[in-house]
Amino acid sequence: MVKTTINLDTEVYRELVKEAVEKYGTTKTLSRIINEKLKGTRAKRETDIVKKTAGMWKMKESGAEYVSRLRSESEKRTKRALHE
Repeated sequence: MVKTTINLDTEVYRELVKEAVEKYGTTKTLSRIINEKLKGTRAKRETDIVKKTAGMWKMKESGAEYVSRLRSESEKRTKRALHE
């Protein structure tokens, strides 16, 4: 855990104090509230990135189709090699 000093807007501070008292019954948990908010924001940002990038790469064929194509191509090469 690292200690630091931050400057909060008065309204933000009041909202955090209110949430700390409602959730934990004391303002001594202000750091806990701030950490929860920051972790939640980071997790949301990471989730948003995953959602935005999911599906960007379109698969041309399924795994079964890919294997079938490879086998077929291999058989064709083998037949050509035998007839040469």
